[in-house]
Amino acid sequence: MLTAYSVATGKKLKKDRLLIFVAIMAVSVILLSAFLVAQQIHPASTPVIELIQSASGYYLSYMGNVSRIFVVSANASYGNYPYPTRTSPTGVVWVENGEPCIIINVTIRNDYSTQYPPPDSQSNNPTLAYVYLTAQLFNGKNQINATDLLQVRLPPDAGAVTWLSGGESATLTLYLGTNNTDITSFQIVARYITGLPLP
Repeated sequence: MLTAYSVATGKKLKKDRLLIFVAIMAVSVILLSAFLVAQQIHPASTPVIELIQSASGYYLSYMGNVSRIFVVSANASYGNYPYPTRTSPTGVVWVENGEPCIIINVTIRNDYSTQYPPPDSQSNNPTLAYVYLTAQLFNGKNQINATDLLQVRLPPDAGAVTWLSGGESATLTLYLGTNNTDITSFQIVARYITGLPLP
């Protein structure tokens, strides 16, 4: 026979179990909500971006020969083209502000001398060299298709441009347009090294 005490105890147990169940459900809902919000803010699948190997301490090749333009340092990073959008006279977009690219900062030094002048040297400054640079991008041994975004200015086939007398250094920035995020290395390429400016 049930006593009043046992009935009260049974009701209390049911009430305690109900409270525990409600508490567990509330905590579960809170944790699930936090998880879903975190997934929207930080998606689980983020693209893998390769580190780009830097290179420095060598002379650039030009026309099959070793030049006297020395690469002091060169490093690359992923970024976006920072300059205004450029279009052709007919309105075709050549390069768009903010488009993804590889940004390469390269410091070069002119080691040409009067004994070893640059090609087509000038008599009034025989060590002066005009240097036009671009770069090639690689994934392992495979060259990646990329567009030199500085080629849209004159001269049309030049990249980053500077002129240096013997012993002078300069840092140039190259912007190579690509959507690839698996670049592993790059190579600085001399388009022109000459003692005369291009027309």
